[in-house]
Amino acid sequence: MNESACQQRFAKAIGILVDDPGRVKDRLLTAYGSQLSAIDPRRDLPEALVTQYDEIRYALSDADMPYGYGERAAKKLHDMSEDEAGQLARRLFALFLQLQKGAAVEA
Repeated sequence: MNESACQQRFAKAIGILVDDPGRVKDRLLTAYGSQLSAIDPRRDLPEALVTQYDEIRYALSDADMPYGYGERAAKKLHDMSEDEAGQLARRLFALFLQLQKGAAVEA
């Protein structure tokens, strides 16, 4: 996946977090499963953002899985509080902003 495709996946994930109905946990699961789980951070992200992405990904799921292959993300999200899920969503948004800022600097 190229950087542009990665940015598009992040933008779609943030759109899901902001626009989709339901609890933040449900929106995080959809955003992770449908968009973020397909990102290979070492290949698709700037090196400076890899650690932050990995921390968020492991908070959601300790499995490298595309959407629909297993239930670890659903279990981890089920076990976290709404406050923890909200903090994780804010971290994802902050990472998205950093990714966009980096893209603007490169342009």
